[in-house]
Amino acid sequence: MLLLFWQKSKADHKHIKAMFNYGKQLAVSLYEWSYLLAHPSHWRLIANQRIQQAAQSDAAHLKAALDWLCRAHDAGGNGVSAGYFLRRGWMPPYPETTGYIIPTLLRCAASDPNYIERARTMGDWEIKIQLPSGAVRGGIGINEYPIVFNSGQVILGWVGLYQHARDERYLQAAVRTADWLVSIQDADGKWTRHTYLDAPRAYHARVAWPLLEVYALCGDARYKTAAMRFLDWLVPQQRENGFFPHMALDPAQKPITHTIAYTLRGLLECARLLGGEGASARTAVERAISQLLDAQPQATEKGWLPTALDASWAGCANSTCLTGNAQLAIIMLALAHDQRAMRTGHALIERIKMHQSLANTHPGIRGGIPSSFPIWGPYVPYAILNWATKFFIDALVAKNAPSVS
Repeated sequence: MLLLFWQKSKADHKHIKAMFNYGKQLAVSLYEWSYLLAHPSHWRLIANQRIQQAAQSDAAHLKAALDWLCRAHDAGGNGVSAGYFLRRGWMPPYPETTGYIIPTLLRCAASDPNYIERARTMGDWEIKIQLPSGAVRGGIGINEYPIVFNSGQVILGWVGLYQHARDERYLQAAVRTADWLVSIQDADGKWTRHTYLDAPRAYHARVAWPLLEVYALCGDARYKTAAMRFLDWLVPQQRENGFFPHMALDPAQKPITHTIAYTLRGLLECARLLGGEGASARTAVERAISQLLDAQPQATEKGWLPTALDASWAGCANSTCLTGNAQLAIIMLALAHDQRAMRTGHALIERIKMHQSLANTHPGIRGGIPSSFPIWGPYVPYAILNWATKFFIDALVAKNAPSVS
């Protein structure tokens, strides 16, 4: 009798917990939709999704994007807000993307010296919240868990600040994080601990890249060895058509252009830093881009790519990820010898410019880059993202000054 009573109590407890979670999710959903509907600026943005705006000059779009990025920094405090979400407003600061926004602001400082002070504020904040292990916190906001990918991205910010100001604090912070990355690397060169879903990632090429940046500054061969071991794990897995496994955020899903571009950019930067030793990495990028463009000719013709691509580079979505398109434009423009890639880079940028609102009066919308088109697409729906805007700025800079990558 007591056993039956205990089993019934346990079942009732599970039922009550499930009902509570459902109620909580419903309350959050109602709040998000009421927030979205409460702002006319949101309605205008959504209503205008099917209306293509005329692109203005690169300079006008660049200035608007930089102004938006500064507002995101102001909204986030010392770090940069993850973005303006139409269902929540300005989000908390995002350590990962704040880290790689730093080099973007330093690169644009000739147009406004205040960007240097903002970059330093961001870098100092990253040092303040660095975990005792040396790792960087995962997720949006201040969380206690470390993530491999995020750690690599913040190294890029500290490296940029050290190169700019020769302040040893930034190099020391970068070295601490690099030491942590080396210490948790798998024996075969990949990273699976402290990663999303504990799965290997091709886009950890963007972790090998910052390790090589630290090696270039301090000469510790451990960082170069770790980067090379990752490349030795990844590059041989490339298929004949240029596609890499492990590029998706979720191993059960198709990769999106955002993480595909992370993979290829990481390989390209590793090749740059390794010189002759990185020839295979650069060849891998060139093969992937060539095969992708063969399969997706509308990228060159119209600046359009589906959000997700399968292993044959065929599209798997009716939306486009503006974030990934900006990242791919940077890669295309770096392949200066490839005229088709260069044309595609220009086309992708022009298409993104059509989706950057320069007229909306809302400070969270004006000048920022939506995650996707349409804005309700599957990649971070209803959001203006700091990383989408950062990569768009980088793409414009690369287009107008090809020697800067």
